[in-house]
Amino acid sequence: MPLAGHPPPGGYPPGAPGAFPPGAGAYAPGSPAGYAPAPPDRYPPYPYPGWQPGWGPPPYPPRGRRRWPAVAVSVVAVLGLAAAAVVVVRSGGGDHPDEWDERVAPLAEFVERERGLSFDHPVTVEFLTEEEYSSASRTDEGALTDEDRRMIDEWGAVFAALGLLPEGTDLLDTTNEMADSGTLAFYDPATERVTVRGTEMSTRLAVTLVHELVHVAQDQAFDLERPPPGTTSGAFEAYDALIEGDASRIELAYIATLSSAEQTAYWDEYDAEYDESQEQLSDVPGALQALFAAPYVLGQPVVDIIASDGGNAAVDDAFGDPPASGEHLFDPRSYFAGDAPEDVDAPDIPAGAERVGSADELGATTLFVLLSERIDPLEALAAADGWGGDRYTAYRLDDRTCVRVDLVGDSPTDTDEIARALEAWATAGPAGGASVDAADGDAADGAVGLESCASPADAAAAAAATEGRSYDALGLPAARAQLMAVAAGSGRDPDEAFAVGDCFVRSVSFDLIVEANQSAEPPQEVVDAVERCMAG
Repeated sequence: MPLAGHPPPGGYPPGAPGAFPPGAGAYAPGSPAGYAPAPPDRYPPYPYPGWQPGWGPPPYPPRGRRRWPAVAVSVVAVLGLAAAAVVVVRSGGGDHPDEWDERVAPLAEFVERERGLSFDHPVTVEFLTEEEYSSASRTDEGALTDEDRRMIDEWGAVFAALGLLPEGTDLLDTTNEMADSGTLAFYDPATERVTVRGTEMSTRLAVTLVHELVHVAQDQAFDLERPPPGTTSGAFEAYDALIEGDASRIELAYIATLSSAEQTAYWDEYDAEYDESQEQLSDVPGALQALFAAPYVLGQPVVDIIASDGGNAAVDDAFGDPPASGEHLFDPRSYFAGDAPEDVDAPDIPAGAERVGSADELGATTLFVLLSERIDPLEALAAADGWGGDRYTAYRLDDRTCVRVDLVGDSPTDTDEIARALEAWATAGPAGGASVDAADGDAADGAVGLESCASPADAAAAAAATEGRSYDALGLPAARAQLMAVAAGSGRDPDEAFAVGDCFVRSVSFDLIVEANQSAEPPQEVVDAVERCMAG
């Protein structure tokens, strides 16, 4: 999907989910995401929205503004649901300059020193105008093949069937808006270039370039175009979280080196860009934004925990044995314990139905986002915590696109808890839109089955139900993971550290976390809860 430490004085801006107490790193989003080239012999049949050729922070979070002196609750979020959509093969790289651009050279030196990786060679950094950057960060409709367009439309329909997008939403337009709006730079491992919005350096841009230069170093050391060991969308999401979490912790280390005046200028510039991006992203469903950014906010704590016991060398090792599912991001203990998702057979489709795409894994992240759109976020978190594995199949029948998912928990009790959460979610949605089979129903042995459908007739109801509450709700697992990272950095074992974070999210109401996220100063109740849980 962080390295306890390196917070800039004054903390970080609320706006992405997560509680960042003193000593914890928070993530300040900065650069964009586009689409990754997906050679058919190296990746699953489709890449997923959010797995980008531009490795970098996602668009700005939609809630909250300034930083807190003691605690910041951040909300950002990436697609846990599978690999959706655009396969755009860019021209290959290979040519590179002999020296770094003089504006970039000091930042490259910082990254080498802080990350502990030496660059094989400099890369080109292109400083573009607003118009040039917007064009570079978006996928041109004309560049798509018929197969590309078909996959985009299919995945838009799948998201609509799950109530995550209003029926008829063009996924290409939506993800293009997220790739462009409020972003500053991205690194494309296919071309080995960093692309920057703007022709003049600023503190804000320098911070973002540090993030992108970490991706350059990662690419030269580990080959970012190499797929992760797993083939499910959850494996790609978790690998993305490792990549972004690593870059975010080095970005934060750089911010910590800035003078007080430079940090003030940085946050002022951030706030101005945030306001502009708010308007530009206003039409992007909150659930999609939450899915799009989850690896950033959940990945950083996992990397911090890894680095707290082994530093950069331990993070290097993690690239050889990366997190493999959303479960590893929601509950990092499962990663360190080597827990793997359970194999679940793909559900059958009804007689006469037309299969849509390939069977894949929904994952703990998408399950959480799905549930938290409609039910109590703590109940959604409990269900996601108990996730053990799943498989889904999409199909069309009678002009409706539907999704069938079979899920199992880590235990029979967890499976029952997932079933109750899904039943509450289905009840809260459009009438007739979804149904749940208990473990003894049509689902696979020991699994709970969900069937969810969308059609133009219930588009208005689906749109009303998709209000983006999951964006705020992501603050719960992010806050827990950040506090776990802080506790791990103080020497606690994974179980003890997780208990600290879990204590916090169960000690403070969701509404208070949302309020705190939108405040310049954290409510005293939040500060007290952090201190109480850290004290044990």
